[in-house]
Amino acid sequence: MRILVTGGAGYLGSVLIPELLNKSYKVRILDIGYFGFSHLKPFFSQLEIICEDIRKVYKDKQFRENLVNNCDCIIHLAAISNDPSCKLSPKLTEEVNVKATEALAEIAKIKKIKFIFSSSCSVYGRINGIAKEDYPLNPLSIYAESKLKAENILNGLSDGDWRPIILRSATLFGYSYRMRFDLVINIFSLYSTLYNKIRLFNQGKDFRPFIHVKDCARAFVYFLEKEELKYQCYNLAYKNMCIRDVADIFKKLNPSLEILEENEGDLDNRDYRVSIERMREEGFYPFIDIETGAQEIMDAITNGMIPEPESIYYRNVEWLNYLIFNKNA
Repeated sequence: MRILVTGGAGYLGSVLIPELLNKSYKVRILDIGYFGFSHLKPFFSQLEIICEDIRKVYKDKQFRENLVNNCDCIIHLAAISNDPSCKLSPKLTEEVNVKATEALAEIAKIKKIKFIFSSSCSVYGRINGIAKEDYPLNPLSIYAESKLKAENILNGLSDGDWRPIILRSATLFGYSYRMRFDLVINIFSLYSTLYNKIRLFNQGKDFRPFIHVKDCARAFVYFLEKEELKYQCYNLAYKNMCIRDVADIFKKLNPSLEILEENEGDLDNRDYRVSIERMREEGFYPFIDIETGAQEIMDAITNGMIPEPESIYYRNVEWLNYLIFNKNA
């Protein structure tokens, strides 16, 4: 089976690629290369890498045709990711996260290619209770709105002959060949290791669902291989936790850790928990806990596996701002 993975060099993609190769799938990557490809060097001989802007998918018909040629499945990860990055350019976000998704899905439908879309639990925004997949959605950011728009497009294209799979991932954490330090558990891991301090906003009362990046990658492979699915949309999560309880985990790992409470500076209004009944009903169970994910990152920092961990390279919004908008600054 030949798999096209868009955004294959990103945080999740860099963990997913080895999983696919271990299954002996032929893998083609489309990625603009903002974060380079050197972290995938061990896999170069097994990969077909196309370094290109995904917006070319809707601008160039021939490119679009060649891109999906001989593909059996498209795993669509490519996106301007996280709220701050999307704020840099709402126009770019619309083009990448919505228009490119629509063009890719349309050709997938025409050619009857299986399509798995990486959405986000952030579409729930701020809610009461625990959100099942049919829960009313409340996106609170440009990023979440773009994911919901893309989902609506996919739902509109879906019919009896072609039904895309929508996987709403929880907040990711854990070590990846292409690290990110703009995700809450990863941020706590960084500052607990380097400074023995972490910061909490809003007293850490807000809830988030979490899933290890490796478990998330495993989920994409699982749903790729699953022949019959009862539903079209699934939440992917390991556990719902409030940020305060996450901080307490780090306190247990590092008893000398100082937890600072901040009253200003974080404008994130999200607060949501999600149901994972559908995911479990299909037979998928994440198993990597937060303690394990946090410890592996802290060990990677200590052992020098992550060079210059405070570099803006590991923070999407700062790196994209440097590359795209202030390159000559």
